[in-house]
Amino acid sequence: MTTPSPLRQVPTRAGTIAVADEGAGMPVVLWPSLFSDHRLYAPLLPLLGDRWRTIRVDGPGFGQSEAPRGEVQPDAYAEVVLDLLDTLGLEQAFVAGCSWGGQIAAHLGAKAPDRVSGVLIMNAPLGPSLGGHAFELWGTRWLGATKFWGNGVARSMFSAASQRAHPDRVRAFASAFTSFDKAAAAITARTVLTRFPGLGEVLPRLAVPTTILMGAEDRLYPVERMRPFAALAPNATLEVVPSCGHLAPLEAPEAVVAALEGLAGGKA
Repeated sequence: MTTPSPLRQVPTRAGTIAVADEGAGMPVVLWPSLFSDHRLYAPLLPLLGDRWRTIRVDGPGFGQSEAPRGEVQPDAYAEVVLDLLDTLGLEQAFVAGCSWGGQIAAHLGAKAPDRVSGVLIMNAPLGPSLGGHAFELWGTRWLGATKFWGNGVARSMFSAASQRAHPDRVRAFASAFTSFDKAAAAITARTVLTRFPGLGEVLPRLAVPTTILMGAEDRLYPVERMRPFAALAPNATLEVVPSCGHLAPLEAPEAVVAALEGLAGGKA
């Protein structure tokens, strides 16, 4: 997660979204987790090669996108992805998201199946997140633009195995916090962590091909707690990634690429 270069700014109904649009193959929109931006997906790029066109998003509250306009739920950000596809002239695309991004990907697949080739949901809170998280919200509001806070968040998200195997990725993840607007980040974090109603009514309507990746060592949203929700998606394949915590794109990029290529089938 190196220092970001200027990105393309795309007007949408929820404000201007910054995207890194690269490649000329099959399009995939990649929405990041909380506390990250488009750089979360950097390890995927050399693995995807020229088979894919990657459209990496900065979610509002992080990176170079406009600050969130109040408490915006994932279903509204699904509409933002439709605006993005329209601006880029794309009739259809794969949509992938990690954690918060996975919630948005699920909503989009259910809302506009004619625009979605397939959905990849990674490390996502599938159930409701209502209340609590006072420490996380306080830390984001007052310390959110510091590497100190980034290190604490990284320790909670990366598995112990990933911290040992990829210390450079952990450091880069934590360092990125210094580029975020802590007030804007706090708005998004509050919405996702304390206002999200869950995907219980969305997953049964998700008819497009779907893969759900979970980290075997995800301490925030353990597999056994999320598995009953995943079972609600009729066309979803559940894959548990060994030694992976909460950030599959950084901890297990090979598994993410394999899941995307599996969704694409022989077209990749």
